[in-house]
Amino acid sequence: MSSEKQPDKGYVLSNADEGERRRLEAIEAAYDPRTTARLSGLGVVPGARVLLLGAGGGSVARWAAEEVGAAGRVVATDVDPRFLEPLAEKYPQLDVVRNDAVHEDLPAGPYDVAHARLLLGHLPQREDVLRKMADALVPGGAVLVEDFDWGSYGPALPNEAAEAAIATVSGFLRAVGFDTAWGRRLPTVMRRTGLVDVDAEGLVLTLRGATFPLEPMYRQTFDRLLPTLIEGGQMTAESARALHERFDDPEHDMVTQTLMSVWGHRPSPPSENTAENER
Repeated sequence: MSSEKQPDKGYVLSNADEGERRRLEAIEAAYDPRTTARLSGLGVVPGARVLLLGAGGGSVARWAAEEVGAAGRVVATDVDPRFLEPLAEKYPQLDVVRNDAVHEDLPAGPYDVAHARLLLGHLPQREDVLRKMADALVPGGAVLVEDFDWGSYGPALPNEAAEAAIATVSGFLRAVGFDTAWGRRLPTVMRRTGLVDVDAEGLVLTLRGATFPLEPMYRQTFDRLLPTLIEGGQMTAESARALHERFDDPEHDMVTQTLMSVWGHRPSPPSENTAENER
């Protein structure tokens, strides 16, 4: 039997972690423009009812509350909503709910649009949560899930420290239930869930060391995992130092994981005219 410390299953990052707010801000800066543009096209408009799972730092919740206006409703959930709660005081149309999407029912809908970003890939029960999101929609409503596919992830030029760190961390995350290929599997899973008109697009960024958003986005993640990796013998202190050197080097370029944005719609029942024509 292996003597390595076995990780617990589940999400390994916490809003209570030191520096987590800055990591979330980096993610928002990198990905919010694409996310909000897609949500607008899927129906986040004045008067819409919107569900945001794992709403994290709250930038998308703030944007959605402003988009739906006083006639709409936004429900933003998180297992730790500390960054969301101040927003609820500003926007009456925004409800902040402490919710564990795996073990609890989602807040009552129905919703016109449901969204989750960088959440489901961490959850071994990801397909169950996706099904809950689909079931919470009105007929014709849309779900947008955005998650990483790790196939593109790596340094721009050969870098032994970076490549070893990525292999170590990806292996650790898979051991705790993370799916590094979830992004590419999402379209198939959405169709299998019963969603229709499924489509997808991917976004890959090139980032530099010692700059925002790479430094907080990736350093914070690695630093959160390093004690466990070193304790378990999966990474040495020397390799950790080499890893930090690349984060501090402005000449170190890397390519991110592909953020796959995948969307589909809950089927609408046949109209009376369609049913009449079929008879």
